[in-house]
Amino acid sequence: MKFIKAIVFHKRKWPKANAFLYKCNYVSIKFPQDNKKIKFFGINKFNILSVIEKEYANGKLDLFRWCYELIEEKYNDKIDNLELITMPKIFGYAFNPVSFIFCYSKKNLICTILKVNNTFSENHYYINYVANHANKHEQNYDIEKLFHVSPFLPREGYYRIKYRNNDDCINFNIDYYNSDNKNILETYISGKKISAKNNYAVLANALSSAYLVTRVLFLIHLQAVKLFFKRAKFYKKPKQNINRIS
Repeated sequence: MKFIKAIVFHKRKWPKANAFLYKCNYVSIKFPQDNKKIKFFGINKFNILSVIEKEYANGKLDLFRWCYELIEEKYNDKIDNLELITMPKIFGYAFNPVSFIFCYSKKNLICTILKVNNTFSENHYYINYVANHANKHEQNYDIEKLFHVSPFLPREGYYRIKYRNNDDCINFNIDYYNSDNKNILETYISGKKISAKNNYAVLANALSSAYLVTRVLFLIHLQAVKLFFKRAKFYKKPKQNINRIS
């Protein structure tokens, strides 16, 4: 397991400009697990910091098995390991707008899965299959926006995604374009991966994460208030699509 001290940036460009930047803590976890137990951190059980696999595996108990079967069925391809990058639960509470799952055969990237959540307890999985099995740490692609996230953005349009992920750092850009191909929102997540060397490092990360999550929630609500007073258009949440994997 590795910690990621990340910077998250949002910039709304049109029709009402608004931008903010904040810090947050992610973790990088490899599956299948090596069964190494770390004090203060739990997989599928309560702890100061924890990750519950079924919350990333569409309700299934085993994240690796779910990804393996999904990719085999959908693309007739196989994986043997994966990396989950996410914000862990803190004393059982999680704030996770987006998590990243990188699926590999040995070191060759097979596909990426983005799990996006909204504040209505809904989620959607966006899959990008890398057909050539290239051993690349960088990818660029577009995906149709099929999931309602923000009340200040419509569900229509698409995301332009660019990422770089290796053993040392992450850089994710997720930009939103409307149905007229206008760039409405720019976002990025950037940070360095740091190995969890001891239990005290885990505890320190837990305390830091608790503070940062509280601060981020405050800032997000503050930005919503700012957009409201700027008279940004408000979009009522549509009924979620039946198919939550695309």
